[in-house]
Amino acid sequence: MQATPATFLARHRVFTTQELDRALAATRQRPAATVHRLLGRWQQEGRVEQVKRGVYVRGADQLAGADLRAIGARLAVDAALAYHTALEVHGLAQSVYEEIVFATRSKVALLEFRGHRFRPVRPRAGLANSSEPLRWTEVVDHGGHEVRVTTRERTVVDVFDRPDLAGGIEEVWRSCSTLAAFDLREAREYLALVDRAILWAKVGLFLERHREELNVSSTDLDLFAQHAPKQPVYVERGVQGRLRAPWNLIVPERWIAEEWWGDA
Repeated sequence: MQATPATFLARHRVFTTQELDRALAATRQRPAATVHRLLGRWQQEGRVEQVKRGVYVRGADQLAGADLRAIGARLAVDAALAYHTALEVHGLAQSVYEEIVFATRSKVALLEFRGHRFRPVRPRAGLANSSEPLRWTEVVDHGGHEVRVTTRERTVVDVFDRPDLAGGIEEVWRSCSTLAAFDLREAREYLALVDRAILWAKVGLFLERHREELNVSSTDLDLFAQHAPKQPVYVERGVQGRLRAPWNLIVPERWIAEEWWGDA
């Protein structure tokens, strides 16, 4: 069925100018100027609301979680839902997180819309400067919206890198502990690009403690341990704890005491 303005709007709670333009251009009846006039009329009628230039939501709709994530995925050309928002899309998150977080190399400002905050985060330098910046992202259907999201493996690495963007370390550990599968090769390739020894160690420590569930062998762990810090490093700066070999991580005592960590 060819798209008409009415059918497009009925099917899209969140959309961009480009998405509307592509849908109507397929009919070969809608010049670009018509799209802008149409959007102007819809706004005047209260049928759509502008989130930012080029991004719209249907005006009368109450925004669900999937709608908010769809907005985040459209706030930059290369936007990919990331950190806690990616955990949510992958069905791993254990709690609700207030912000919608997306990764982008573009210069995008923090945005607030209808009481919700959308936070852009620039990837680590290795990925930001890569010739394949979308290599560890995928496009999925999420609640009826097409969204770009960081892959499961990149998401796990990212949240251990920045637990502050994922609800804190307990939320990170609990969420990642629900993984049913994990591609170790993909994780290693991404870690090699990010190139942070402490991150190799954090992910390696997590995998060690979930080796049975994720089918992680001693050889696999050795490959991660080879990149661990050469000297002991505090997982939380200045917080005393126990040294965990071969990771050279000083893990806070409170981690070990918490039930989410598991048996010491």
